[in-house]
Amino acid sequence: MTATAGLLLEIALADESISPQEETSLLAYLTQAFGLIEADARALVAEAHEMRKNSIDHWALTKELRQSYSIEKRIEIVRSMWKVVYSDGSLHHYENYLVRKLADLLGLEHHVMIEAKLAVKAELGAE
Repeated sequence: MTATAGLLLEIALADESISPQEETSLLAYLTQAFGLIEADARALVAEAHEMRKNSIDHWALTKELRQSYSIEKRIEIVRSMWKVVYSDGSLHHYENYLVRKLADLLGLEHHVMIEAKLAVKAELGAE
């Protein structure tokens, strides 16, 4: 759970700030995916902040998920990354780069990442 929260936090911070919409999207995913109440999701994000401070690279964040999650779960995580990215209505160039990099580190082929992006854009009505 903490590694997943860490990846989503990394995406939310890609443009150097977390908007209220990004925070809402992040917490919504964590509560839904792990059956948490909001207070527990916030505590998980706090743990992820600490993990992020002590992590050397993105590979360390993704290794556990790549090894323990099914491809379907990893695709779901990438979809949630795109939801966080588009939740504030804008796509920062580094956010795009970072989702691509993390999807690759999660062992997903490029076309799978693109399909997830297009599905989320259609779902959210994003441009």
